[in-house]
Amino acid sequence: MINVHRDNDALTLRISGKFNFSCYKEFQDAVAGPAPARYVVDLSKAEYIDSSALGMLLLLREKVGDDAGRVVIRSGAGQPSEVLKLANFQRLFTVN
Repeated sequence: MINVHRDNDALTLRISGKFNFSCYKEFQDAVAGPAPARYVVDLSKAEYIDSSALGMLLLLREKVGDDAGRVVIRSGAGQPSEVLKLANFQRLFTVN
């Protein structure tokens, strides 16, 4: 499930439960349209992410360009955090 919050300069996507291919359409709909100054992908409530979730994050990065600061990932703890570390996403995004 993806909860979307927009404010003046950021679009926050709060993802809970499993972040996998079943979230693809919801994720794409959430990030469609003009890009805000930055995206915040909050995975602190996500229990699980898979390779399709990593692919969605990479597509978002492609949309905003190479500026790693435009996409912030809040990884929380547990499996999502470990997957992001194994995939070296801290090199591509701001991960905290």
